[in-house]
Amino acid sequence: MSVTQFKNIKPLPPRLPATQFWGLCFIVWMLLQVPMVRIPIMFTSTWAHELGHGLGAVFTGGRFIELTVFPNFSGVAQTATVNDFQRAMVIIVGLLGPSLLGVLMIILTRALNWYRIAIIVLAALLAMSQIWAADSFTQLTLASGTLALGLVAWKVPNQAVLYIAHIIAIGLCLNALTGFGYFFIGNAEVAGSLYRSDSGVLSDIIGGPHWFWGGLIAALSILILFAGVVLSDKWARRKDIIHPP
Repeated sequence: MSVTQFKNIKPLPPRLPATQFWGLCFIVWMLLQVPMVRIPIMFTSTWAHELGHGLGAVFTGGRFIELTVFPNFSGVAQTATVNDFQRAMVIIVGLLGPSLLGVLMIILTRALNWYRIAIIVLAALLAMSQIWAADSFTQLTLASGTLALGLVAWKVPNQAVLYIAHIIAIGLCLNALTGFGYFFIGNAEVAGSLYRSDSGVLSDIIGGPHWFWGGLIAALSILILFAGVVLSDKWARRKDIIHPP
């Protein structure tokens, strides 16, 4: 590559200053109060929850059979397991799924400044989920999300991708925090049918009240989110001090 070609390469934009990052957190929280605006984040959180169930089965030797996201953005994952440990891990990883995905996005965007890679990773995960998509609506929404994120990663200028990646990451973390009410119910309605909730199934497997297990996993989710966001912000500040823009 010639020297002229090197000169034509635009440097990556610097990390968001801390004031902009926390200000963006507040703005995203306000936007998530608008029902139509929060639909993409609701879909992504439901998908992350159900994907977590499936991967919890795969990681412990079970099978991920299919994943369904319904038009009201509830969802269900069908898995095959053979023992209580596998069934418990399916529940736990599913409940932690949105928090884990949100923190992964925060680490890639805020700590490492790999905002375009964060978009690519999310698009790749959506595309991979087509393997288990159970119906046309799920297939369509996964494909739409993959296409939209792929275009953002490919065509959108760096500065815009920086903000888009942060908005998605922050939205996932905030939606994970506001979705804890589900952890404390014993039964849940999915697509018009009543099912045992995840915390209810966990209490059936291990014993004890469902609200205890729901509260325990909610506390773990908060810890994961808090540690991921705060440590990523501290790392970003440290890097900016060492290597100022």
